[in-house]
Amino acid sequence: MGELERRNLEVVKHWAETYNDDVKRMVSNCYAENCSAASMLGGSKIEGHPRFLKLEQRVLRVAPRRKIRLEHTHAAGDVVVVEATLFDPDKGDEWQSPFCAVLTFKDGKIVEDRTYLDETRWPGMQRKQ
Repeated sequence: MGELERRNLEVVKHWAETYNDDVKRMVSNCYAENCSAASMLGGSKIEGHPRFLKLEQRVLRVAPRRKIRLEHTHAAGDVVVVEATLFDPDKGDEWQSPFCAVLTFKDGKIVEDRTYLDETRWPGMQRKQ
């Protein structure tokens, strides 16, 4: 494994830790300001820090103790594939969802996040009708 892959895996570790503890720091520390994040199964896409934070705040209102648990990571060049589980320890099994994120890096920051998550299993994530 090269230095680039090691650096990106360290960012992914920090990404998970800050997702669990301080979402504002996660966005500012781990994502490029002009990042894009897409829900590949839900069909939605957001760009930039302000919209990303707005989405995460909506999730936190529904599940303030939501967490992710990294299951497996694979780094190749500027891309890290993450297999993880999204859960809320207060909500039980119905609030668990395995997901996969394909994270593309540039200069040590995530510039593209393509997440494959079944949003129907995670209240607060579904788009309003």
